Amino acid sequence: MKRKRILFVCTGNSARSQMAQAIVNKDYSDQFEAFSAGSHPKAIDQRTFNTLESRGYPTQNIQPKSIELFQEQEFDYLITLCTAARGECTSVPGISETLSWDISQPKLVAMNDTFEPTFEELKKRIHLFSILQSAPLEDQFDAMQFHKSLGEKTRLMITSLLHIEEELSVGELSEALQEVQPKVSRALAQLKEMKLVQDRRQGVWMFYSIANDLPQWARSILDQTVMAKHIQLKSALLLLNTTSRPQIDHSKKVEK
Repeated sequence: MKRKRILFVCTGNSARSQMAQAIVNKDYSDQFEAFSAGSHPKAIDQRTFNTLESRGYPTQNIQPKSIELFQEQEFDYLITLCTAARGECTSVPGISETLSWDISQPKLVAMNDTFEPTFEELKKRIHLFSILQSAPLEDQFDAMQFHKSLGEKTRLMITSLLHIEEELSVGELSEALQEVQPKVSRALAQLKEMKLVQDRRQGVWMFYSIANDLPQWARSILDQTVMAKHIQLKSALLLLNTTSRPQIDHSKKVEK
């Protein structure tokens, strides 16, 4: 995955932007590549070094840099860390998105010869930013497709039965729903395409189950669906359990 580039900017590039760069490049290097600059750079405050070194962050390459150094480069994000920098950096070229974080001046909240409070504030903001910018599975899953899959009776009943029973074959589902096997197979194929259902083979049998990576919010909806359809599902389960069912070796199931 290509890392997104971030340019942190504050007026002096002496504390806030340097710490933000260090945090991202050490803790979030799989997602981002960070740089820092100042609109009017000045010498690095010693408390910046003290703070980073006390927390185990490298400081050997830290030096003040002017934002002009990055004028010809492209960044996914430019994040200003003070009001003054926000006003001076609105027209920087090559920036896809500009964000403004109003972080208090480190010297106003410094303690024990470090900028610990500012470091912690930056660490929290960066963590939240990384969550928002990442693409967790819950966001990747198509909610519209999920609801669409539950909008047809056979698919709804199959999904509900699999949610209850964990694994079922086409034959079992056909018997429980009193539907012909081709219709059940088509519905299962659609559910698999929608990434709601997965399958596995055991001998001559093919078993179906709810996809391991189905988001928790979707599983919660299935819980509510089972409660809402409990009368129909109870009847289906009675039909299912009066038939001769294949022996399932659960030890070979895909881990959830």
